Amino acid sequence: MSKSQDTHLQKVIRLITTAAANAALYHPEHRQVLRLNKQALNELHQLFNLHSTVTLKVIDGQLIFANTPVAKNLAVDRLLEALARNGIGHLQIEPDVYAEELLGLINILSKTPDKKIDIKGSENIHFGQIEIRYKNPASQQFADLDLDEIAASEADRFMDIYQSVRNKQKLEMAGINEIVNGFVNAFNSQSDAFMAIAPLRSMDEYTYTHSTNICMLNLAQAKVLGIEGQLLNDIGIAAMLHDVGKMFISPDILSKSGLLNEEEWQIMQQHPRLGAEYLLNTPGVPQLAVVTAFEHHMRYDNKGYPQTSRPWKQHICSHMTAISDTYDAMRTHRAYEESLETDQIISIMLDLAGNKLHPQLTYSFLQVLSGLDQKNEPSNYTTS
Repeated sequence: MSKSQDTHLQKVIRLITTAAANAALYHPEHRQVLRLNKQALNELHQLFNLHSTVTLKVIDGQLIFANTPVAKNLAVDRLLEALARNGIGHLQIEPDVYAEELLGLINILSKTPDKKIDIKGSENIHFGQIEIRYKNPASQQFADLDLDEIAASEADRFMDIYQSVRNKQKLEMAGINEIVNGFVNAFNSQSDAFMAIAPLRSMDEYTYTHSTNICMLNLAQAKVLGIEGQLLNDIGIAAMLHDVGKMFISPDILSKSGLLNEEEWQIMQQHPRLGAEYLLNTPGVPQLAVVTAFEHHMRYDNKGYPQTSRPWKQHICSHMTAISDTYDAMRTHRAYEESLETDQIISIMLDLAGNKLHPQLTYSFLQVLSGLDQKNEPSNYTTS
């Protein structure tokens, strides 16, 4: 299999499995599913220019294409799981496949074990059985996965889940939980938690990507502190949802290039309260996510917002979120602000430690950040 074939195949698999995940959360005709289906069809046509048909086989838990094993990643594992769940060991897609047929395949792959349907082929999509000795990927170690693959795979789904809040639709906590569980499993398979900093993403959809980055950074901080189990998952969920209140702020204010005026700033300062109120009334949301949404701009010295009428002790997750938030904002290029180099970020965060940011947690974060940066170039950073 050539490199070009592998690239297009991997994109097809990622788009199809992401579409299937969205179909499971919503329905097969959801606009997000249809968009991903169209993109997958376009990638298939690119692949057909290089290979006459797309034939995938599952042998001993390995996906095979063109007599070559397909490299494992999150999307491939999800496809293998869906094929195994439906008893499919052989999948062939012909060049004349059309959108409705591919959508039918996505619908099949989206079904959970308690919602099985009859597996029927179509004019250009054919299913078959071969002997399969396959273990459920959910029980496997995640050593073959890396965090940037997970972030790329989940970007479309998280964007749609978050956007549903703006459209006054129900927040799909099942999707949020699955995304965070993917991050947690990947972290648990790595010895160096702060390798999460390497794959942090920067995209035009800053609000969505920023939340994913904060999740990875918070989980990294929590792992360094030895936090495990349900609290680790709750910290990840809290990070993903910390800025959900911004979905109730005008897009014109959120995307404004330049400083906000006084009226706009007063509106922006409402987003922690709006987010906490929304999450408080959403079933399945951990209490920690409500607390973090409310507290993440309070500052260590309690001079941030929202202001409270009595002394307020913030949760450690809120402090970690403020640290992650500060770091990610400075390392991300946006229309109104240039990104900064690591040594600049370290210097600024040191100045913020003890007033805006929790000092001990900040020092811990920066020590590991500096150590990671030293793998590329020397740094003179110390905490003394």
